[in-house]
Amino acid sequence: MSDLILEPTAVAGWQRLVREAARDCRIELAEELEGYLVHTLIHLTREARLGRGAIAPQYLEALLASGPTGAEDLRRVGDQCLLLAGLYPRQASRRLVRVGYFIDIGRSAYARLHELLEQANARLYRQLAEAFVSLTDVLQGLRGEGALSPLEAIEYWQDTGSPVQARRLQARFGPHWGADGRGRH
Repeated sequence: MSDLILEPTAVAGWQRLVREAARDCRIELAEELEGYLVHTLIHLTREARLGRGAIAPQYLEALLASGPTGAEDLRRVGDQCLLLAGLYPRQASRRLVRVGYFIDIGRSAYARLHELLEQANARLYRQLAEAFVSLTDVLQGLRGEGALSPLEAIEYWQDTGSPVQARRLQARFGPHWGADGRGRH
């Protein structure tokens, strides 16, 4: 059993966990992305309603909303998808979808925010959209190797091309895993 390490604040605790998971996944996160991820973890893990309701209708409503409300709704959808795909990937199979569903909608929400917002804020959302799979990999790293079943890991790798999942699948099934894109050589 690992030692219990207490941090002086919740932010410091989450930051340490995110950094360790990123290191274990061999992902280098930009400071802005790490900070955003920590903030999102603190904010949304406190919400009891995370992941309740269908994501697609929330996304469509956010696209149709205008002004600050629409932007806030898009951010919330993107954040929910990030945490669902990363921390709670098994929610996908419970909803009869693949993890890629959350990734596609989350990326799209952040990309749309990039288009809507002023230049200063837009850059962060473009980075979030582009790094969505890496951020999801880091969040799954917080949960350890068992975040996904073998089938879910294969689907996730097929949907996203995640190098982290490719390494995990190669470690589990051998070095030739994925040579032809289907797990066989």
